[in-house]
Amino acid sequence: MKILLIEDNENDIFLIKEYLRLINFSNAEVTALSTSKEVREILKENTFDLALLDLTLPDTTGISSFESLMSCSPEFPIIVLTGLEDQEIAKEIIHKGAQDYLVKGVYQPKDLMKSIEYSIERYQWFMDRYKMERKYVNAIIKGAETERTRIARDLHDGVVQTLTISLLTLDLLIKKNPEFIEKNSVLVDKTRKHLKNSVDEVRNIAHSLIPNAFQNTGLKLALSELMEDIRSLASIKVDFKYDIVSENISEDKYMTIYRVIQEIFNNMIKHAQATECLVSFTQKENVVNILIKDNGRGFDLDSINIKPSFGIDNIQSRVNLLNGTCTLDSKKGEGTSYEISFPMN
Repeated sequence: MKILLIEDNENDIFLIKEYLRLINFSNAEVTALSTSKEVREILKENTFDLALLDLTLPDTTGISSFESLMSCSPEFPIIVLTGLEDQEIAKEIIHKGAQDYLVKGVYQPKDLMKSIEYSIERYQWFMDRYKMERKYVNAIIKGAETERTRIARDLHDGVVQTLTISLLTLDLLIKKNPEFIEKNSVLVDKTRKHLKNSVDEVRNIAHSLIPNAFQNTGLKLALSELMEDIRSLASIKVDFKYDIVSENISEDKYMTIYRVIQEIFNNMIKHAQATECLVSFTQKENVVNILIKDNGRGFDLDSINIKPSFGIDNIQSRVNLLNGTCTLDSKKGEGTSYEISFPMN
């Protein structure tokens, strides 16, 4: 077993290693680090089976120590080591994703053993449930995309064609009956205008359900067309930057990204009252980073923690399907930003 021990007190490090020996974990490979910065560096290239985290470190304390570790997206259970006075903070951290906590100076070797066994079992249960939920959500989203595609094709191949034929038929009648048309020119012009508007409207609906550019050319062009729609229809000045060197991304991920951007802009148009927005796609090695930032009115983040928002939950669910992370930042009067990162493979 590989254990990451995040602790800056040499006496506590010695005690934990001795306890591990007493509970038959003497063969465990223990890596002891004293700062959150060291942890972030080692997790770039290494993984572990378990972490023991002291909340009071030289560069971070309390919840910040846990959040610093979680920012590395660890794929292992975490046991928090805390003092008597910090038990409430430890309990709060349990709700944020840690598996268990131990009180320094109080726990004994058997308590450590039970905590390790419990944490591993709890983490495995959580991961099994998480995979099941992701599979369920993925099935729902794929089903929705299939239905979107079907409706879009039905609209394009059915309704649009019928309306187009009706428009052509009207034009033929106009040519064959000039006297009737002259007497009813206002009515005919109005009818022709309604038919043409209906054709355009249904085409736009079909396009929003599944953009032709996405099917034919890929994500960049589909997003470019979406940005152009936002500029013209919502009067938002969009600065779109796309710097992806390699587009080795599956079609499912393409569509998921597109839907995430669509949902963010839907929220922006409905609530933000923004006039300007930056949309930036960059690539660092195998990771795609997306930044979307507007100059809208913003909102209080605490309010969405209390009152769930379907749109934001939908964005997070789709980002989860990408094995990515989404950081939302907003303040009243200071706009809103989304930072999204996900692996290409």
